[in-house]
Amino acid sequence: MTAPAATLADRSKDWVAIGFLTLTPLVGVVGTAWYTWRVGFEPWMLVLLVVMYLLVGISICAGYHRYFSHKTYDCAPAVQVFYAVFGAMAAQSNILDWCSGHRRHHRHVDEDWDPYSIKRGFWWSHIFWIFEKYAPAHDNVPDLLRNPVVRWQQRWTNWLMIGGGFGIPTFIGWLCGDAWAGLLWGGFARVVVCHHTTFFVNSAAHHFGSQSFDREVSARDNWIVALLTLGEGYHSFHHRFPGDYRNGIRWYQWDPAKWFIALLRLVGLAEKLKVTPEDRIESARMTAALAEMQSRLEGAPHGLAAEVGERLQAARTALARALELRRRELRARTEGARRRVRATRILARRELREARRH
Repeated sequence: MTAPAATLADRSKDWVAIGFLTLTPLVGVVGTAWYTWRVGFEPWMLVLLVVMYLLVGISICAGYHRYFSHKTYDCAPAVQVFYAVFGAMAAQSNILDWCSGHRRHHRHVDEDWDPYSIKRGFWWSHIFWIFEKYAPAHDNVPDLLRNPVVRWQQRWTNWLMIGGGFGIPTFIGWLCGDAWAGLLWGGFARVVVCHHTTFFVNSAAHHFGSQSFDREVSARDNWIVALLTLGEGYHSFHHRFPGDYRNGIRWYQWDPAKWFIALLRLVGLAEKLKVTPEDRIESARMTAALAEMQSRLEGAPHGLAAEVGERLQAARTALARALELRRRELRARTEGARRRVRATRILARRELREARRH
């Protein structure tokens, strides 16, 4: 998820990034623990860390990722400014570079041009890719180059990161009687948490979990990563349907970013939320399940393999009928034939149920 956007032109080491990503864990984890052991713990310290994490995290998940990178909904300029300000405090580069790298990741997932390809190893995709310099390439973000909020943030990212990401918690700590504790808990410790939870989307969510919607790419659904990242762990679904404003599509799946976007719509600050039709989701899920079952049949006893093979073929046939009915439904909708739309939708759902049963 993190960027800068990249080409393979310059592969020298980025010593600024190496130093920052090495020192922040030392200060944020070791320094915070040592200082707290010396002066004592107060509840406001943990509250500060959590609140800063939520503000920054939601700006990355709902802002950098689902709004700026994928345009899964429209939102008011004030919301974009909120994303730009608090997103900069994540210390994950500016919107232009972040989104350019992420769009490149989706276009070239698991290929050489994927900036953080899991094919190069878990730790490469988690953090080591950031240690190399990349020449900025904004050819895939022409829409963002026209966005005045994005261009403004590009100019002021470092100041927002330092003044907001470290200055605000220091000031709050001063108000609470300990500026150093504010800097350590709300600044350095929070940066470490935001960094490595985000990095887990690139690494763990491409390495551990289920390929629920697409077995052709490495992205996986991982509920633990979802818990750590405000909902970004349902990664197989996201790579299959990147234009959907949700990652967790079921009501019980942990996706605070989805709920935040829905809340914005409720108060009139967001609109045009994009949702993938249910039959397309079920079709992708069943296609992935059929592929998994087919691979398991290779080692099954002959009689069992034949019986299951017949079931799989029946499931494929029912699924094909459901997809054809879906196309008929879309044609009927275009023609304004409401009764035919409803009747075709009912038949399509029946075929999907039949495919699931098999």
